[in-house]
Amino acid sequence: MTTNGESSHTVPLYIDGKEFVAKNSFPVVSPSTGKTLWQASSASAKDAIIAIEAAEKAFPSWSKTKPGFRRDIFLKAAVLVEQREKECLGYMMEETGAVEAFSKFNTSVTTEMFKDVAGRIEEALHGEIPVCQDENTHAMLVKEPYGVVLGISPWCEHLYCPLQT
Repeated sequence: MTTNGESSHTVPLYIDGKEFVAKNSFPVVSPSTGKTLWQASSASAKDAIIAIEAAEKAFPSWSKTKPGFRRDIFLKAAVLVEQREKECLGYMMEETGAVEAFSKFNTSVTTEMFKDVAGRIEEALHGEIPVCQDENTHAMLVKEPYGVVLGISPWCEHLYCPLQT
């Protein structure tokens, strides 16, 4: 949906398996045209806590998933990026002003990274029995999911940054 050539769509957050439009948003402005493309939801501290709580609720079942299940998620992501590459290129060029060659490089690297991680999951989850330095001692290293981690990416549009206000 556009108004005066500008979109009135707000890109939602994704929390607990559902799309959620935050109370606050900020404009995504094309550096190439100076036009507002759409709005992006701006997560509040409360939104972050809701997301953490949803992840904590999902953690027990997720932590029991097998390596093959996790691998398939990354392989499916790689397939989706490949299938929707033209769409992804369009968004990237529009949002960042990047040229097609650079955008294509990014989608190709993203696809390869998904495939690489998929290939490493099995080994990453294996434990090991290290050789101990002291006689008559033994050790076993078991790898298991630790818990929920919150990561915040401070990505700001150069023309407008809600972190600066």
